[in-house]
Amino acid sequence: MGLSGWVKRLEALEKAYGRPLPEESAAAEERARLIEELKTLRPTAEEQAAAEEAQGDSRRRRALEELEETVRRRARGSGL
Repeated sequence: MGLSGWVKRLEALEKAYGRPLPEESAAAEERARLIEELKTLRPTAEEQAAAEEAQGDSRRRRALEELEETVRRRARGSGL
């Protein structure tokens, strides 16, 4: 068995025993970073949405609501 075969077997064992693979850890870190960034941007986006909505334009408000619903769905479904 070549080296790549051993690597694949090791990855399968690590996954089976709950040890995260390096790329999974990196993806989790990136998700956490994006979530924090969204949390910091949310108040500003909500203020802009309210101001635009007061002028009769509700596109940003709808976009924020769609984004929140998408995040909730993904969090429930895929463990985001």
